[in-house]
Amino acid sequence: MTSSRTEILARIRRAQQRALLPDVTGVTPPPPQPPSFEQPLIDVFEEALRSVQGAPHRCATVEATADLIAEICQQQGQSRVMSWTPAALPLPGLAAALNARGIDLVVSRLPGERKQALEALRPLLVGVTGAAAGLARTGSIVLHADHRHGRLASLIPDIHIALLPADRLYADIAAWLADDETAQKIVASSNTVIVTGPSRTADIAQTLTLGAHGPRELHVMLITK
Repeated sequence: MTSSRTEILARIRRAQQRALLPDVTGVTPPPPQPPSFEQPLIDVFEEALRSVQGAPHRCATVEATADLIAEICQQQGQSRVMSWTPAALPLPGLAAALNARGIDLVVSRLPGERKQALEALRPLLVGVTGAAAGLARTGSIVLHADHRHGRLASLIPDIHIALLPADRLYADIAAWLADDETAQKIVASSNTVIVTGPSRTADIAQTLTLGAHGPRELHVMLITK
């Protein structure tokens, strides 16, 4: 006796055999152009970032950037920050400038015993990374992960500081994906994420809570030199 389930599956298989998808090569229209901004991209990005509880900062020099990072660290009582390898940060000389201000960079690697390494990194409340791109419309940043650009510095600390060169700003995700280098960078990375503001959740009583699953603060240093 044929069950209803068996009959339904049989119909699906017969339909698949008869299905014919039309050739749409050259037919699908390109996506519409997004509306242009009346302000410079950096202004749009800063406004969007503030709207999602992020904090933008413009920095023209490595010294100014180091001053801001040192100030944030001092507010947290921290003299060590978790970081990518200094050579991977998009601001040469930052490690030396921070060291002159009493701040040491601790590379977020997990050599040897993973559990012990994580325990050693856990007390660090501030993390410093670069950012591959900034999306002005949403105030988002893009992070690629590989052996030099680890994920821990943007996930474990309470405060994430991202260094974003202003020339890496795009209007939105579509503009970023249209860049010729974007696909290559995604393929070369073990992980690509788009971060919009601090970590947040409203699962409990529909009350917004920052820092539930990651950093409770996101500072984006816009490098304008």
